[in-house]
Amino acid sequence: MNSDQIESEVISLLCFLAVSARGLVDEPRMYGPMRLMQVAERLINLAEDCGIRHELLAEVVERIEEQGFEDLGEEFIRFMDDLIALLAAWVKQSYVTP
Repeated sequence: MNSDQIESEVISLLCFLAVSARGLVDEPRMYGPMRLMQVAERLINLAEDCGIRHELLAEVVERIEEQGFEDLGEEFIRFMDDLIALLAAWVKQSYVTP
């Protein structure tokens, strides 16, 4: 991915964030978490397009894709809790010294 493509993707992501933020004023409550998960997926895909590869990022995208955004009820909340637990465990293992 060249710098023009990266620039375009970053601007696209920024536009998505701004439009989503405005939309959340009138949208249902669970749309906020859904939009943030969409941004996480897009950010990881952008990182991969830039050559950044990491097993944690791949697992997060896989989990997001498996979950999908059709059900934004209790299952989606459990999904987010499980994803946070995965990320916290990785951070603890990688950055916390004994």
